[in-house]
Amino acid sequence: MSRIGALAKGASVAGAVAVAVGGVAYGIERLAIARIRRNPDGDPLSVLAPIELSTHTMASHDGGTINFVDSGFGVQPATLVLSHGVTLSIRTWIRQLQTFPAAGFRTIAFDHRGHGLSRAGNSGFSVANLGDDLRTLIVELDLRNVVIVGHSMGGIGAQAFLAQHRTLADDRVAGLVLLSTLPSALSGSQSARLGRAAERLTRRTPDSTRLWANPQLGMLMARFGFGRDPVASELALVRQMMLACPRETRVHGPRSLIGFSLVNELANISQPTLIIGGTADVITPPRDSRRMHNAIPNSQLIMLDGGGHMLMLERAETVNRLITEFASSVCPSGSDD
Repeated sequence: MSRIGALAKGASVAGAVAVAVGGVAYGIERLAIARIRRNPDGDPLSVLAPIELSTHTMASHDGGTINFVDSGFGVQPATLVLSHGVTLSIRTWIRQLQTFPAAGFRTIAFDHRGHGLSRAGNSGFSVANLGDDLRTLIVELDLRNVVIVGHSMGGIGAQAFLAQHRTLADDRVAGLVLLSTLPSALSGSQSARLGRAAERLTRRTPDSTRLWANPQLGMLMARFGFGRDPVASELALVRQMMLACPRETRVHGPRSLIGFSLVNELANISQPTLIIGGTADVITPPRDSRRMHNAIPNSQLIMLDGGGHMLMLERAETVNRLITEFASSVCPSGSDD
């Protein structure tokens, strides 16, 4: 049996297995959540607080909308553009939106199409559209000295933008931060078969809204994105974002990433690039970070021991310091013009 066939068959029996171990899983779930809730949470309110930056909307290239928040012009010359991961939203960056403007950087974070308050256009979800939406944001706001910070799918979008709009990127983008992301997924015939399998499975899979709506189950599923010792408020934030994400986006957003590859474009990235990964990230494992570092000429790699996929939350202080130091180094003087 082929690998794809085995995956499909394995998925078909997942329901039976889940029923068989349901009682044990429930007990493990209760213990896991109880342990997380005992973990000290030094700042539970700030991560769940509303974002106070001004909110704006612009039209996308294909009839959708792009929702974004903007701190306005800062003292530092770099403008930080924050690009979140799949099925999340602007709120991913709550700790950065509290820190970067205070450090003097103009800071912009946007909801990807179909996420948060942004509406997908008539061409739907694709890696190319991730790059084109980022182009729209930069052009319409006339941004310069930009440092793009891309997490997971947002990092894929940043790579796609640089590949698709090289001349504009060379003119406007001073640096790139790739955070817990990857340069490719399965490609070729494997991706086609996996895409067909995903199509069949998602037609049969019930809406996960009820799972995310359950505080304990939702926090347990969110735990998958974190490394060692997550805190309850950060798991609660991820659960809230997943619950708010429309079902169509939960299905078509991840599916649009199947089979993409930007590996051949990495050598063309001329911007200084900071790659940050977590050694305990099971979604975009360390090998993905190393692969990008080996391919991008002017790059540096920093791996955070024990860090998971949601480094901007779980390692916020370190990530914020690394990004602000990097942004200052690539735009050391001048003004945002």
